[in-house]
Amino acid sequence: MNISYLWLKELVDFDLTPAQLAEKLNAAGCAIEALEKLPDGDTRLVAEITSNRGDCLGHYGIAREIAALTGGGVRLPVVNLTEKPLGDRARVTVEAPDLCPRYTARLIKGVTVKPSPEWLQRRLVAVGLRPINNVVDVTNYILYECNQPLHAFDFSAIAGQQIIVRRARDGEKFRALTGVELTLNRENLVIADAERAVAIAGIMGGENSEVTARATDILLESAFFAPAPTRRTSRQLKISSDSSYRYERGIDIAGCEWVSRRAAQLLVEVAGGEIYGAIDVYPAPVASKEITLRYATAAAVLGVAIAPVVIQKIFNGLDLKIIGENPAGLTVQIPPRRRDLEREIDLVEEVIRLAGFENVPDKFDMPLFAMPQEKIFTDEKIAREMLARLGGNEYVTDSFVPEKWEINAANSPRVENPIDANRPVLRQSLMPSLLDRRRVNRGEHDLTLFELNTVYRENSRNENPRGEKTALAILDDRGPEYVFGAVVETARALKITAPLTVQLAADTPFFAPRSAAEIWLGDKKIGLLGMAADAQKILHDLDFAPALGEIDFAALSAAPRSDRVFKPLARFPGIRRDLALVVPEVVTWAQIAAAANEAETLEYTVESVYRGQGVESGKKSVAFSFTYFAPDRSLTNEEANAKRDALLRHLLAKIAGAALR
Repeated sequence: MNISYLWLKELVDFDLTPAQLAEKLNAAGCAIEALEKLPDGDTRLVAEITSNRGDCLGHYGIAREIAALTGGGVRLPVVNLTEKPLGDRARVTVEAPDLCPRYTARLIKGVTVKPSPEWLQRRLVAVGLRPINNVVDVTNYILYECNQPLHAFDFSAIAGQQIIVRRARDGEKFRALTGVELTLNRENLVIADAERAVAIAGIMGGENSEVTARATDILLESAFFAPAPTRRTSRQLKISSDSSYRYERGIDIAGCEWVSRRAAQLLVEVAGGEIYGAIDVYPAPVASKEITLRYATAAAVLGVAIAPVVIQKIFNGLDLKIIGENPAGLTVQIPPRRRDLEREIDLVEEVIRLAGFENVPDKFDMPLFAMPQEKIFTDEKIAREMLARLGGNEYVTDSFVPEKWEINAANSPRVENPIDANRPVLRQSLMPSLLDRRRVNRGEHDLTLFELNTVYRENSRNENPRGEKTALAILDDRGPEYVFGAVVETARALKITAPLTVQLAADTPFFAPRSAAEIWLGDKKIGLLGMAADAQKILHDLDFAPALGEIDFAALSAAPRSDRVFKPLARFPGIRRDLALVVPEVVTWAQIAAAANEAETLEYTVESVYRGQGVESGKKSVAFSFTYFAPDRSLTNEEANAKRDALLRHLLAKIAGAALR
């Protein structure tokens, strides 16, 4: 939006330089992005008007802002028309009042189309417009003055001397002023005469009614077109204009007739002619809203009490009529042009932005409250950190997937109007998405991928009304034992006490034959793992079949867990000792650790597990280290060795078949 500084000076009393004015408007929420000096001594203010302040897309709207900021008065032009009876010279019919709630028209006969006077051309150039002729220039001038789009028709080109505001017919052709032929439909609103469309309502006129130098009679349109339909038509037809930009944001329906009179008077001044009556089709006048502002509420919200006299001055400057007042507050009438003012809090915002945010005192005693977080969200963070430490790469994939990815697509929740037609269903599993990501990373080796996200299952609606579950899926090139190991480490990080086990599962279409296993948490099955089936390898264009697994993470998070126990750090240095035992293959590390803890509670670290040359078949070598501490001193080597020897004797006695390596 381009604004002329000298034009504003004609509309409102203020004593500010362009730079000072820009600073005040910026502070009040009307962003001035640039100041441009013009050759005639004027200054152009380039403003970024937010979509909710369509009333500021004209100089009168900005003038009201300045009046509220400075206390100056806004000067509206005096409009005195001499009009002759219109009779049956022109008729207007509105067939779509839902799309056009108000339509006014005036007939000006005997005009002379010629270049505009110098003052009018200068005003248009100041806002970045190119003067065309006096008739078109008047409509553009009023557009930038009053924020009311107008359209001037060559009345001699209007068949039947009548205007019909109607929906377009499906397939109806229309040639716009730009020369482009458009194909319309029932969603488009057109201004038509007795034979054909002569304009697309609120957007652009047609070649068949353009005002040229030959025109002598002008039909002047000033109307209100509904914002949303205008926006849809503009997007559909891929055309926009200064008029459509304003109609999309909403104009002042109450001001249509006054602006029509203002424009007709100005048109006669610069083009001559006589004005014949007026047509104003306005079957359902819009009532102005009334909002009460309580001073106590404003003070409580803002943290500072704004004097009632200051509030009244602000509202008067904004042309918000005060219709009621008492010691507790006041009631104002909201004009239709202020579509952004709907509630009391909106008036509070108007008060502080124009009184100045600098008047709000700083407060440093604002209480802060920690919002409680659901346990599962904390558990998800712990799980992600653990899987990342294990070398996993996390992915976050799309909830919508191709139907061919789903093993049981008939039960997949289907989207009636999908964003992507190739992804019409909500996923029941995360594993196909990880296979797709493995395809993308086909050049890498020994990858571990995981995703912790939501899956959607129609058959879970009985236990969850939305059919949603939080699942954890893991893909590992190295094999299913690594998938299960990652699940075990995740459960350990969460301090889950129930044991995790696997049991052979029946064959499923997703996993290779005889490779699927069920994952059990205590006595509850929480997931599956296995090697991807050949069909999945082909479907996702993979060179090999990786191992995958998926668990119900919500079930894991809900399982019983041990409390976290924190021990103080040792005050004195410890002494590390190593041991290597040869044990039967069936002996697990958990058994070794349990036997060691019977002798003395220690922290152990497994260094290696070895099978091969030097180790008898059916056995393995388990090397581990441990550290001894004394609470009151540093241990000597002899004391540490004695403790190690005692531990070794205990382990050899407790573990059948164990021997020192």
